[in-house]
Amino acid sequence: MARLFGRRRELAALTAAMEAAARSRGSLLVVTGGIGTGRTALLRALPPLARQRGLRVLGASGALLERDLALGVVDQLLEPLLPGAAFEPPHDARFLTELLFSVAEFSSREPLLLLVDDLQWADPASLRWLDRLTQRLATLRIVLVVAVREGDPDAEQPRIHGMSDRAAHVLRLEPLSPADTAALVAARLDRPADPALAAACHEACAGNPLLLTAVLAELAEAGGKFADPAGAVAGLRLPAVRERLLVALEAQPAPVRALAKALALLGDHADPELAGRLAGLDETGRSEAVGALCRLGLFSCGPSPAFVHRYVREAVEESLSPAEQEDGRRRAAVLLHDAGYPAEQAAAQLLATSWCQDGWAAEVLRSAATAAVRRGAPEEAARYLRRVLLDGAPSGQERAALLLDLAAIERAFDPAAAVRHVMQALLLLPSAEQRALAVRWIPPALLGGCPPPSVELVAKTAEELSGTPSPAGADREPGRRIEARLRHATVAGPGLLAGSVDRLRALGPTPPLRTAAERELVTVLLHGATVAQRLTAAEVAPLANRILCYEPASPAHVYTALPLLTDTLVAADAIDTVGPWLEAAGEAARRERAPVPQALIGLELTQLLLARGQFARARAQAREVLDLGAARWAPIQSMAAVVRAAIETTDGELTDRLLEAYGESIDHGHSPSMLQLVRASGAAARGDLPTALEYVLDWGRSVERADWRNPAVVPWRTWAAGLWLRMGRPAQAHELVDEELARALAWGAPGPVGRAQRVKGELLGGEGGIELLRASLATLEGAVNEMERARTGVVLGQRLRALGQPEEAEAHLRRGRERALACGAPRLAERAARELRELAQSLGPAALTRAERRVAALAAQGASNKEIATRLAVGTRAVEKHLTQAYRKLDVAGRAELAAVAHLLPGDPQPLG
Repeated sequence: MARLFGRRRELAALTAAMEAAARSRGSLLVVTGGIGTGRTALLRALPPLARQRGLRVLGASGALLERDLALGVVDQLLEPLLPGAAFEPPHDARFLTELLFSVAEFSSREPLLLLVDDLQWADPASLRWLDRLTQRLATLRIVLVVAVREGDPDAEQPRIHGMSDRAAHVLRLEPLSPADTAALVAARLDRPADPALAAACHEACAGNPLLLTAVLAELAEAGGKFADPAGAVAGLRLPAVRERLLVALEAQPAPVRALAKALALLGDHADPELAGRLAGLDETGRSEAVGALCRLGLFSCGPSPAFVHRYVREAVEESLSPAEQEDGRRRAAVLLHDAGYPAEQAAAQLLATSWCQDGWAAEVLRSAATAAVRRGAPEEAARYLRRVLLDGAPSGQERAALLLDLAAIERAFDPAAAVRHVMQALLLLPSAEQRALAVRWIPPALLGGCPPPSVELVAKTAEELSGTPSPAGADREPGRRIEARLRHATVAGPGLLAGSVDRLRALGPTPPLRTAAERELVTVLLHGATVAQRLTAAEVAPLANRILCYEPASPAHVYTALPLLTDTLVAADAIDTVGPWLEAAGEAARRERAPVPQALIGLELTQLLLARGQFARARAQAREVLDLGAARWAPIQSMAAVVRAAIETTDGELTDRLLEAYGESIDHGHSPSMLQLVRASGAAARGDLPTALEYVLDWGRSVERADWRNPAVVPWRTWAAGLWLRMGRPAQAHELVDEELARALAWGAPGPVGRAQRVKGELLGGEGGIELLRASLATLEGAVNEMERARTGVVLGQRLRALGQPEEAEAHLRRGRERALACGAPRLAERAARELRELAQSLGPAALTRAERRVAALAAQGASNKEIATRLAVGTRAVEKHLTQAYRKLDVAGRAELAAVAHLLPGDPQPLG
């Protein structure tokens, strides 16, 4: 009975007819509907109801392959009633009359329910006999129920129409409602229906019982519980159902089949006129075909023809032969193009064919790529251009232009492919000027990670360009841009970094920033001077901020050298302007939904968050960068911010993900390998401090060779010194920290100076160390890094506690703990909390202030907060605050435990003055 959900109206009419027949008045009822609407299920539900009302049930079914068997349906129907009757031909009128008389005579003794399924496929002789029977039913105790598949060509026979006209009721089975669908889902899965699953089933099946039953059978076999119900339903294939749908469609006339195939090729909700033209039908033929498919239940009725279920469309599409697919999609593309439809619709048809080599197809695909870029779908745009290239785009400069168009699109989601296509284009371009212009499509951050032959090709282009005399007024943009990219990659070795400041000064006291290429070159030179520490923080920060003023906060800046501005400003402790600028660029990148700009801006934001000491947010941002797939295309050198986040925040997950992505990678160029630092972080996390130290020291040696002198860029000496300290060998760290402090002072940014002072103070004992820690804290008051202040505060508090200065120690430890919690550094916060607990335990009541001692003494004697406030002439909130501090300092849980130390507190406190 599960299939009969939603059939209450039909069952009521059928039951009433059976009761009338039992009282001597027969009738005809026709059950009709498209394929899968449940006609057969309804007929199968009737025999128990008929027997309850005293009716004998006889049944038969038409079959397409048995239509040549004369009186075959009547034989099935009456054989149990007339077991000795001879149904062999000839079947003259007298024989048919005798059958009618025999049935009528039997019904006078016992009422009958005659059920005939698939009447449209009954043989002609049976149809004639049933037609004659329907003309006499009103005087007989017989209910005749016939089921007809609506939309089947055989259902249009005149006798079937005549019988329908004489029927007491024509019951057209409608789709199940959402409520009935939910009830059927619950019944089939034997538990209350998940609303999301029920909704997904109803949407996918549109209330068709056949499809719904098949879906539920598949879901029940899979367990019936899904995290994503819509996805689970959408992923079903239902091969048996598709076969039934195709059989029903194949029974249709050729025009009907042609229109269904045209709709399958064009997609749902296609223009009816266009679908008809593709099917080769005129307006009348199209209208008749649409009507037939709607009656059959394969099309939805509405202004635009569409398959009522996706399963139907998929079944029709799969039924197309390869030749039909190829020819149909080519013709569909031409029709769409000629009718003025968007180029992407025609291109989608071309992509499904095996041949797009003519010029017209190439133009359609290129127009579609342009449209896809405009609507923010770069991956689809790239598919169109790749197809043009695959099917034989022209050679030479025209092919190079196509490769560069493709590279410009691929930058947003597949930078590695973009670089490959630029390199291919460079080989096809004849002049150095053209090749220099092409290089702009290579994101500078990726050039250093390219194989040496690719980088050499770019360097050769630069050499050729510099050796070519420029006419007066010639555009110098390509030269500046290619120089910026080569310097960004430091492909010529460390000497290029050392020469950055000389090249920058050659541009004059106020370097020109009018053009994008000028700004890019100055950015790279400024960064080189920063890394090599050939300028001071006070010198680089104003120029870096000046460059930023010329640039809009756009995601496109990641395709240039401008991200180096973030590194420069972070090193200079001057991030007030770049912070909001990056936030705006990041928001725009999220709106564009292009993964590469989001990831590259995420790297900059990670660097910025680390500079502010916001460790929790930096960790989250670094993980988001990896989630966006940056490790698939970005070289390890470009991932410096994630590497620093893993080290600074001691995040083992980040370290593991970096090692998994880059552990076997090959480094190109002369830059020190960030892999060494990743491996150091992994070793430290495992507790293998000697190995971690060796990696850091090895990195430091490579850094020195590369002329990376600035401790504000990568403070490797600080990290090495910290490892020496953890290994109990502070003496080895002194030389490193002295060098770090000297360079930090020369650079002049407060963050690196304060950090180096703290580490030096940790190494020194006595008052000298204390003074350096105090100096560090004072220096860091001018820095943006809250985490460095937290670290220094905690270390200073520890040292002061050890020297017997508890009150000042407590103040520094408390502020350090608060800052650590705000920064998302729970380990440092716990370290400070542990020191505070030990300090309180060592001091006992002596750790309390005068006000705290008085409040605690009264509370220990049993006074309430209100009584204490009255006694001491203060507010109740002040009492609560002092009491909370006393509990914490005395390490007691409440008033009960406070009573245990009451003897240590003053017994008769005086009012507060």
